[in-house]
Amino acid sequence: MNILLAVFLGGLFGYALYTVGAAKRSNIRSMLRLENLELMKIILFAIGFASSLLALTTWMGLFELKHLSIKEMHAGVLLGGLIFGVGFGALGGCPGTVLAALPYTNKIKTLAMIFGGLFGAWAFSLSYGWWQEQGLFAAWNLGKLTLFQLSEAYPAVFVWGPEGLLFLGALLMLTAWLIPKQFI
Repeated sequence: MNILLAVFLGGLFGYALYTVGAAKRSNIRSMLRLENLELMKIILFAIGFASSLLALTTWMGLFELKHLSIKEMHAGVLLGGLIFGVGFGALGGCPGTVLAALPYTNKIKTLAMIFGGLFGAWAFSLSYGWWQEQGLFAAWNLGKLTLFQLSEAYPAVFVWGPEGLLFLGALLMLTAWLIPKQFI
């Protein structure tokens, strides 16, 4: 049953990406160049809305944080984020958008991005032990760090609890509403 739910939710996510234009690499590149901010507005609003929902449902006791998988923050995460960001900016795609891009784009380039991502994940899994021996995952290890103190089980940057997350969510939605559609 879980696999069916995952396929259904993944399909919904892909449909949403396709519908708002996030599957078009040209839209992502124009957003990153600050030429067209429509997609940025959608992304900021979605993050703010999801943050607000998480805060409200946690606050009201309707959602338990044990359902979230919080990963450790360490040098490997920072290095991976840097690699991801450079690739995202250069190629205009990421694992979430590349599959949804198949109907829009050059199939060979899109398939190359998919296989490149799979190859990178495979290469990382083979070299994981080596990276661990080098101390990459121990360097700057801050534990399972969260932005706001949503649980005593995890360290947080801010001592605010769900109310901080709700404030951030509202701020992101307001920012999305105030950003112009075109900047440059």
